[in-house]
Amino acid sequence: MKRLGLGGLFFAWLYGVPFLLVVGLVRRTSTPYTPTHDAARAFGATTDALLTAGLVLNAVLPVAGLLLAGLAGEQSWRRHFGWAFGGMVVFYLAAALAGSMATSVLIGHTPADQEPVPPVGHCVPISGGQGCPGG
Repeated sequence: MKRLGLGGLFFAWLYGVPFLLVVGLVRRTSTPYTPTHDAARAFGATTDALLTAGLVLNAVLPVAGLLLAGLAGEQSWRRHFGWAFGGMVVFYLAAALAGSMATSVLIGHTPADQEPVPPVGHCVPISGGQGCPGG
């Protein structure tokens, strides 16, 4: 049972973390159709949640696996999670590289909405002698 749990933990890191990071980065670089500002904020919040979960799980899973494999006395899984600890650094370097190449921040960005600008319904006087039409 412990090998199954350690294997699940390892494959969650091996496949789950890159999936979350890739989906988050693809969503960050896409231009979604967000007709309202609320929809744009929801899209940005979901993207932030995916990227944050990927980055947090990238640190937690290898450390927890290394600790649990050491407590269980599984030398082969300790070796796997030792390499995963090195892979964790590679994932963070890749995320830092993507963040440095991006035109905006990776986490905390709200995409532009497609909502039209409301028309001005009242007269706005302009300085310099230009008044409102009709008085």
